[in-house]
Formats: sequence, C-alpha cells, structure tokens
Amino acid sequence: MAIKSLLSRPFDLLIFIFFLTHIPITIFIDSQSVLPRSWYADGAVNMLEWYVEQFGDPLVKDSPSWFRVLVWNEILLQLPFFFVGAYAFAAGKRWIRQPAIVYGVSTATTLLPILGELVLTPAKAGVRRTELILFYLPYLLVPLALAVRMLLVEDIFPQRPRRPVSRKRV
Repeated sequence: MAIKSLLSRPFDLLIFIFFLTHIPITIFIDSQSVLPRSWYADGAVNMLEWYVEQFGDPLVKDSPSWFRVLVWNEILLQLPFFFVGAYAFAAGKRWIRQPAIVYGVSTATTLLPILGELVLTPAKAGVRRTELILFYLPYLLVPLALAVRMLLVEDIFPQRPRRPVSRKRV
C-alpha cells in the first residue's frame, strides 16, 4: 500500500516545512555567529544586523561561547539532518523514527539554556524579551512534539486504504 500524501498528513507537513525552512536559516543566518561575516552575502549580514537591532537578541549580539557551541551543533549535526528529515517525511520513510527521536530530544535540550538565558537573565535595554521567547519557543516545541510523536505513535506514516478493484461484468 502507498503512504498517504504529505498534504493529507498535517503534522508531517509541518515537520517537512520546519526542516526545509531551517536549512537557509542555519546556512545564512545562524552560522554567522561562528563563521567569518566576510563569507556571507550583504543581504544575509544585513538581515542578521536588522534582527539584532530590532529584537536586541543578547545571544546573537554577544555570542557567548556556550551559544557558539550550540550553533556548531546546529551546523554540523542538525543541518545534514534537515535534508534527511525533509526527504523522509515527504516520502514517508519509516526508518526516520529513531533519528527523529534523537534529533527532537537533542534539539529541544539545546533550547533549554537559550530560553533559560532569556527568561532568567535581567533584560538589558533594547532587549525585547517576550518577542524573543516567542521567537525561540517553536524551536523547542516542534522538535519535542516530533520526538513524542515518534515515541508514541506506532504507525508514523499511515497508508492509503486500497481501493476495491471493480470488475466489469460482461
């Protein structure tokens, strides 16, 4: 039997879009915290500068060492997985279950110090704390929901029911 269309699997479609959108974000935006800015197009540099100016993100602006380690984790481990995950969810590949659990749990875990820093550290002038928390929160919740689903749902990619073959009578 064939797997149901991605468009008929809303959660899988969300995960697929999450992975696809995360690819350019990682390559052009997040990686600027650890790689030389001279490697990037002006548009990417300007976008990151606009983001920092608008929201005052202290992690991106100050780039503490622990945050840079998390960015390297994103580049070296998560970025390759975004391609694999997008393919697996689009094609309904069941082998993605365990890698998705690992990805979901590890990514959700990396968001804990980020959100903790934003919540527990006194906000400096110009830091839009609530907006930043709301901005980062999906990067905790979506991977966590993915891991929970992979753990709890047995048939992660439901199949289309077979259509009965109609036989013409002669």
